[in-house]
Amino acid sequence: MDPSLIGKPACLALLLLTAGPVARASAADATFPVTIKVDAARPQGELKPIWRFFGADEPNYATMKDGRKLLEELGQLGPHQVYFRAHNLLTSGDGTPALKWGSSNAYTEDAKGNPVYDWRILDRIFDTYRDRGLEPYAQIGFMPQALSAKPEPYQHEWRPGLPYNKVYTGWAHPPKDYGKWAELVFQ
Repeated sequence: MDPSLIGKPACLALLLLTAGPVARASAADATFPVTIKVDAARPQGELKPIWRFFGADEPNYATMKDGRKLLEELGQLGPHQVYFRAHNLLTSGDGTPALKWGSSNAYTEDAKGNPVYDWRILDRIFDTYRDRGLEPYAQIGFMPQALSAKPEPYQHEWRPGLPYNKVYTGWAHPPKDYGKWAELVFQ
């Protein structure tokens, strides 16, 4: 063995072990304070709205009093120029909102495993957006219980203070049948 190679792996390992903390310290040292001052009495020109997309976890709040009020205010930013997206559009359930949870029950299956589509809750949600000048931005995700590869437990019971990984239940798993999933997305 070439004597010049002896000890090089150990040196490389030592270098790699110390490079991480040094890089982190260098990054921390590179921080600096920033001050932002806004003088509303000195207009600089037109403020062009750049915010066109908003969203929420719970789609069912859209049809409730405060949800409708908030959507109305967003719609006033620019009628039919603002998009709204919500999680849980395809989640199974009766449409009752909860913390980080909502449902539309758009997809279930009959006793023989045939798809049953019910768009009533989802239509009500999207109609609420449209009636307030918003454009629906449909997020296709969050697996219906009947299609989930691991359907139980399905609805999470996560709340602040619990480990966040407790939120990943049956809705977060891939479909057990990609053909049925593709047809749901098509519908």
